[in-house]
Amino acid sequence: MDRRIVLAVALTLLLCSSGVGAAAEFPAMQTGNVETDAVVLETAVEADGDAQWSIEYRVALDDENTTEAFESLQRDIETNTSDYRTQFASRMRSTVAAAENATGREMAVENVTVEAQTSPLSGEYGVVRYSFHWVGFAEVDGDRLAIGDALAGIFLDSDTELTVSWPDGYVADVAEPKPDREGERSVTWTGPREFDLGQPRVVLRTENSLPPWGPIVGVVLFGAAGIGWYYRRRAAEKAGSEAPTDDDGAPMPPPDPTAEQADEGSAGEDAADADDGPGDDTPEELLSPEERVIQLLERNGGRIKQKTVTEELDWSAARTSQVVGSLRDDGKVESFRLGRENVLKFPDDGDDE
Repeated sequence: MDRRIVLAVALTLLLCSSGVGAAAEFPAMQTGNVETDAVVLETAVEADGDAQWSIEYRVALDDENTTEAFESLQRDIETNTSDYRTQFASRMRSTVAAAENATGREMAVENVTVEAQTSPLSGEYGVVRYSFHWVGFAEVDGDRLAIGDALAGIFLDSDTELTVSWPDGYVADVAEPKPDREGERSVTWTGPREFDLGQPRVVLRTENSLPPWGPIVGVVLFGAAGIGWYYRRRAAEKAGSEAPTDDDGAPMPPPDPTAEQADEGSAGEDAADADDGPGDDTPEELLSPEERVIQLLERNGGRIKQKTVTEELDWSAARTSQVVGSLRDDGKVESFRLGRENVLKFPDDGDDE
């Protein structure tokens, strides 16, 4: 087959994704004995949840035939740019529509472009680059950005890498699974890699969203304890009583606020221990989504398939992934792969997987 035709046909096989919850794939550009040498996926997430995407297909121009084939493809793209752009945009809109349906967020594909050029990366490469703007790609919740639910279950082959970057002023609280590379404002995963359900996942917050509350709270509590002692003494004086004295008749000092705080903290811990876990006798409508998952896990002996959680609670796969992701962030559950299934378990379950 003519090398030019092979490359042109392969470029139409982009983004064969069936949406969130399925193994979304970005296959290498290949047909027969001809294949790309690398596929680079880059998404730059913006503060409003939109993202600018770039997908590069790189071919090493290491022989005359390959070079001629790429130059022919390059001329074809320049001549018929609209055809390439329209075909890509159509496939991308189908992918985004599936993600929109699964996440419940409004999404759209805008500003699709395509170009072909040579680039001296390490040797001479031919690069075909598609770019587009993905509206509603990430979840925005106040100062928090959650990235990944639109890519749940994506598969990267051995020549593919995925980079997620974010704007200045944000820091990453969660990046799972562990990235292969980390930059100041980016993380990168390289193939081959099959992500678990709910992954990849990156959670960002603004740098100023967590003020140093500790010292402020300490001052407020100390002041409140002192004020409380003052008014108790005034009340005793008004009733004709003397201020509290010790056995020798000397005025007693005001109570130690830190001791009162310790007593209050101890009481709070006891109450928390008493309320730990949802309990089987709690009405289901009063449980949070996280508590409902914990309850199911307890009823199933500490292990349960994530798919079973989705079925038992009549949730979408995306909602289950979000709730499980939150529980993993809090260290309340862990997950592992069993065949093609995602299995949940408690962290203190020491059994072998």
